[in-house]
Amino acid sequence: MTPLSLDAPDIVEFIRANHRVFLFCRDGARRPIGYAMRSVAYHPATRSLAFTTYAKSAKVRHLQSAPEVACLIGDDEGWVSVSGVAHVYQPSATEVDELIGERSPDQRVPDAVVTKVRDRLLTGKRCVIGLTLTEVRAAAIPDRHA
Repeated sequence: MTPLSLDAPDIVEFIRANHRVFLFCRDGARRPIGYAMRSVAYHPATRSLAFTTYAKSAKVRHLQSAPEVACLIGDDEGWVSVSGVAHVYQPSATEVDELIGERSPDQRVPDAVVTKVRDRLLTGKRCVIGLTLTEVRAAAIPDRHA
């Protein structure tokens, strides 16, 4: 069984490889609300997970008023449940290049979509949601070494 630690190699590998995420936070009435998201990057050294979204979206307002989050990360073969704290910000041009690049690593995402997201990040129409993960709450990931 994988230890429940953000530093465990299997957990790090799983979070980096799986971009499908359900982000849970609290709405204006403090009720739980969830959003299907696609992560852009995971940085294990800082335990940070990044997403992009429209700056005027409801989730941005929710995260700014109540930054505590939970996420379910996974695919059809396994999942990891994590918790953390969100911060919403406008990235620098350098960070946009680092996060987005010129092409998506996912071949299903057309270059035109990547270009549009880059442009909207640079103009401030989109922003970055950065999550600092604090703990793994549960995990059911396949043993890739079996």
